[in-house]
Amino acid sequence: MAAIDDVAHDYTAMLRLGQFEAAGERYWANGVTSVEPADLKIGIPASVSGIEAARHKARVRFGTDRIDDLGIDGPFVTGDQFALFLDMLITDLASGMAKPFTEIAIFTVRDGRIIEERFFYD
Repeated sequence: MAAIDDVAHDYTAMLRLGQFEAAGERYWANGVTSVEPADLKIGIPASVSGIEAARHKARVRFGTDRIDDLGIDGPFVTGDQFALFLDMLITDLASGMAKPFTEIAIFTVRDGRIIEERFFYD
């Protein structure tokens, strides 16, 4: 079983390489919960539970947006959680419009797997 420091650093390294879906596949628990501040405009509710729901959310999200630039501060590990500060340039694939986007992501880990991911942004 991976220690939280190992999970946090490997997960973050995968994100830095643009391996967003692969990072989820490697570290999401079967019962993972993913929580946004509000429902997403792409028809995804603010909170989804289960690995299939998380996979669907990722497929839809990365089917409508592309991350063109990504800066990550962290991981910041405390107890069974780690946090990342993400600063991105996201392009809407339908319109071609790019906009800056900043969020804080907090991940809760149990038995070497992410059981919850929670995102904070405006």
